[in-house]
Amino acid sequence: MKLTTKKLESLIQEMMGRRFTQEQEQKILSLIKKSRNLMLDLQVVQGFFPTIINGVYSYDKEEDVQKAIRNSVRAAHIKKAIMKHYASVQNVANILEELNQYLVLLTDLELEPGNLARTTKGLLFMGLFGPTTVTGLNIKLNELADMMDTGIMFLEDIESAAPGFFGEGNLGFDYMRDIADSFHNNHSDLFDYLERIT
Repeated sequence: MKLTTKKLESLIQEMMGRRFTQEQEQKILSLIKKSRNLMLDLQVVQGFFPTIINGVYSYDKEEDVQKAIRNSVRAAHIKKAIMKHYASVQNVANILEELNQYLVLLTDLELEPGNLARTTKGLLFMGLFGPTTVTGLNIKLNELADMMDTGIMFLEDIESAAPGFFGEGNLGFDYMRDIADSFHNNHSDLFDYLERIT
């Protein structure tokens, strides 16, 4: 049986204030597994947060930062790293956008204390991390929104210093930032709820 958002919303309405049947628990477990798989997808994103970001922002003066950015976009290997970073930010945002709706649904289900809540906590909050930076740093999920914000700020600065670097039109920076912020809130809300009941 395919688990859709509409079916899950129906399940939530149906189950408010009642214990879950075994079939409903299986549907919830499918939702948990789908969420976990999306979180695992985050771990294999390539090209996120290249070292050039730290290099550019190591300067104190804004004009030095802008000069470093202008110089960076001229070097072919750095251009390639910046474009990989842009693609990885988009990829992370796409994963988080889908994951957000599942985290909200899991929170709205108000799981009762017991095996299902402990399973949810174990599968979604233990041993998982976000993307790995180019330097090999595993980003904690509760730090991902801040890292995305910095990564997007870097892309905005690149676009400001070299207009058209990423192409024309709306590049979706604000939208990607909003998705990352929503993920942070949804992930924290579910974690806090599970902490209270387990």
